[in-house]
Amino acid sequence: MKVHLIAYDVSQKDQAEELYAYISEYYTSSPWIPNIEKIMQGGVKYFKAMHNNQQIGITGYVLKTPTLAETVKTTVFHDFRSKGLGKLVSEAIEEECRRNGVKKIMTTIFHFNHSMVAIKLKQGYTIEGYHPDHEAPGFHEYSLGKVLK
Repeated sequence: MKVHLIAYDVSQKDQAEELYAYISEYYTSSPWIPNIEKIMQGGVKYFKAMHNNQQIGITGYVLKTPTLAETVKTTVFHDFRSKGLGKLVSEAIEEECRRNGVKKIMTTIFHFNHSMVAIKLKQGYTIEGYHPDHEAPGFHEYSLGKVLK
C-alpha cells in the first residue's frame, strides 16, 4: 500500500480554487486559512495525496531554509480516515522533501490531533515544543521535527 503525490499547479486558478475548497473544509478550526490569492502567490508546494488512483487527501511543504522544510495543511479526507493512510501520506511528503535536498523536516500539529502526533512519533519525529495560543487564543499546537537520513 503506497501513497503518491501529484503537485498542484497553484498558478492555475482552477487548481488553486480546488485546493482552497479542501483547506476551507478541513481546516475550519484554523484562524489562518490562506485565500486563493495567497495560495496562487506560491512559496508553498501543495500536493494531491493519491491512493489507488483516487485523491485521499492533501499535503504540502514550504522551505524555511535550503535544507529545512515545514509540512503544511496535511489531511486525509473523511471517507479515508482510520485506514492507515495518514501514515502513508506522512511518509510520502517526507520522501518528497528528502528528494529535494531537505535534511530536516518539521511540522506543527493541532493540540487535539492525537492520532497524527502518534503517527509522527512512530516515524521518528520528536516533540520540539508546545505552543499555547499559537495562532489565536485557545489555539494550541505541538512542534515536531525529524532529521532525515
